[in-house]
Amino acid sequence: MKIRHLVLPLILSLTWYADTALAKGTLKGPYRIDSRALGYELQYWIYLPERVEKPLPELYVTDGQAFLAAGKLENVLDRETADGAIEPFAVILVDSRDPDFPELSRRNREFMCNVDYAKFYVGELMPEVSRLWTGAGPETPRGVMGVSFGAINSACFGIMMPGVFQTVVMLSPGSDKHLEVIDRQYRERPVNSSSFLVTNGGPEDNQVAAEQFVQTLRDKGYDVQHVATGGAHEWDDWRPLLDDSLQLFSAQLGEGAVAEDGEGDG
Repeated sequence: MKIRHLVLPLILSLTWYADTALAKGTLKGPYRIDSRALGYELQYWIYLPERVEKPLPELYVTDGQAFLAAGKLENVLDRETADGAIEPFAVILVDSRDPDFPELSRRNREFMCNVDYAKFYVGELMPEVSRLWTGAGPETPRGVMGVSFGAINSACFGIMMPGVFQTVVMLSPGSDKHLEVIDRQYRERPVNSSSFLVTNGGPEDNQVAAEQFVQTLRDKGYDVQHVATGGAHEWDDWRPLLDDSLQLFSAQLGEGAVAEDGEGDG
């Protein structure tokens, strides 16, 4: 009788472990892509969930190397998928460094509404990702996510390519001067269908400029989730927000889905 009593808990435990293991995705790469638009090679990684039919939604992440190393995004994706908190989707992590000389960053050249960088995404990177892994088409949901200057890039893509990215995630966008430029762009241009997550820390983390940008988005009629942490401009402040970011994108995958807390601060 004691053996029988032990067998069922053991089976349940093994079943839970198997389900959790199956929920883990696969990180592939880095892969190189020679961009004609930019005139140099870039590299990226792709995270693919297990055993999911195509087409797969796509979340593009700038500074992908930092999201993997400092943000531990692969672990967050595994955990959120295993918990059923997000729907399966592909995550494309684009390196902002020269792949031959990783100590050299290209962020200053690429991220401030660079037309050639946008052309690289739409004309080169996205078609390759679709062809090789996701099967995504024009109607497949896509999102873009970045931190700091990468968050400015997210906003640039949202306004430069209206309708391409349904979800725009901006974690601690900086600096104040960049936010002022972006704010003006959004005030002057027609509203599009993107939903936003914008976060900021305290006074030393571009708080005033970020909150002004959030207000501009709301005045224009965008769906916005704003999270003010009061923290610093660093990964210790951004890392706990990654699950919220993934969940927001996941919420857009259902037809007509919007973030339930779009009007409130979190």
